Amino acid sequence: MNKARGTSKIFNEHEIKQLEVNPHVQNVREKTITYSPTFKLAAVKAYEKGQTPMEIFLEAGFDLDFIGRDKPKHCLNRWRNTYTA
Repeated sequence: MNKARGTSKIFNEHEIKQLEVNPHVQNVREKTITYSPTFKLAAVKAYEKGQTPMEIFLEAGFDLDFIGRDKPKHCLNRWRNTYTA
């Protein structure tokens, strides 16, 4: 089975509506969340100051049961690569 990034979780209608309310989310689809650039940069800075990815996402109001417990770590890895490149 070919598993592309973002396809591990399919959001239901209720989850999509919950995520859309979060000010750190630009867009939500069934399989993807687009986070705001401001949140991404703030998350990278918070991580550099010692916060864990899970703490950052929880403080930003994300329900890890919706997005997945591994999502914060994976996102921070990508964003750190982007903002430190």
